[in-house]
Amino acid sequence: MQSEAAGRTTARRPPDRRARIVAAASVLFREHGYHNVSVADVAAEVGITAPALYRHFKGKPDLLAHVVDATIVSITESVAAAPDLDTYLRTSASQTLDRRGSAVLWQREARHLPEERRRQQARVLSDIAERIGDLIHAERPELERPDRQLLAWSVLSVYGSTSWHRTSLPRRRFEQLLYRLAHAAAHCPLGTRHTSGEAPLLGAYAGLAVTRREEILVAAIRLFDERGFQSVSTDDIGEAAGATGPSIYKHFPTKTDLLVAAVLRGGEQRRAGTAQALSGLATPREALDRLLRSYVEFALGQSHLIGLLIGELDQLPEKERKAARQAQREYLALWVRLLDEVRPGLDTAEARIIVTAVLTVVDNAARTGATGGRPDLADRLIEIGTALLTAEGTGAAA
Repeated sequence: MQSEAAGRTTARRPPDRRARIVAAASVLFREHGYHNVSVADVAAEVGITAPALYRHFKGKPDLLAHVVDATIVSITESVAAAPDLDTYLRTSASQTLDRRGSAVLWQREARHLPEERRRQQARVLSDIAERIGDLIHAERPELERPDRQLLAWSVLSVYGSTSWHRTSLPRRRFEQLLYRLAHAAAHCPLGTRHTSGEAPLLGAYAGLAVTRREEILVAAIRLFDERGFQSVSTDDIGEAAGATGPSIYKHFPTKTDLLVAAVLRGGEQRRAGTAQALSGLATPREALDRLLRSYVEFALGQSHLIGLLIGELDQLPEKERKAARQAQREYLALWVRLLDEVRPGLDTAEARIIVTAVLTVVDNAARTGATGGRPDLADRLIEIGTALLTAEGTGAAA
């Protein structure tokens, strides 16, 4: 009798526990970063012990791999199920709000996975872009494959941009706005702009490193972007820069000092380009065009710095982190103000969502190997960015 009673009172393992663990880890990794979350944290969120979690996953790296896989699988399924481009755009506009934050997992946290696993996931994402390119090709058969791929990655970036801000709208309005932006990206006319004869707005400021300090800083920026700040040691930086430990410490007493210097460098270069873009008299539309061009130049010339500004600000000391966040807000506010002058009456929340989508398209194109080698990439990104900034109404969703 005792054994029967014990059997009746033993808690049964929920059939969806594995999925609940992945969902909880996904939120924690997005909100706090992979290195700042322990297995015990995830287990507590699910209401189990750490040993119970290990029955489902080998460890935290295995859990991260499943979290990233889950986000990519959901995107794969939505693309595969779409019979045409418009169906995909509408469906993804809705589903994006349900998986908001997934782009953070791929772009920031997946760096901590083993290299082979990252390559596998990159191939899956490339297949997704290829399928979206096929849907675009069905409607725009005149486009060559490189153009289809650029537009496909831009569509993915529009949806992924919701991961990088907390601005919200009533759900129906949010879906319609995302649809209009993605539609504008997919149908953007290409080849209408040529800036090869124009002087770069950033001038010589973004030149190559020439001093030992600069060489160390450039190496650190690249490694922090590629691997994440916490996964890079001072020895790694020294090896990449051809410098010894004492040589590094002479210029940067700690690894954190390197990150602070790198983020300051990014802010300075962006401010220089912005000031140059907005110098002189111009209409609001001209100012917005020049601001877009300055950001495209900055992103294409400093893709690793973009990676730091996107993914590593949380690793800064509190004072520097607050200053960097404030600089980001002020930069976004400048874009929103100019967009409001170009499109009077535009809702401020919508303007922030639009601007973030534009910046994300540019950032991702600068950092994606599939599109980064195009000699005309700057012109094409300006065209796509302009299409998003002016996408006031599209199709039935308008």
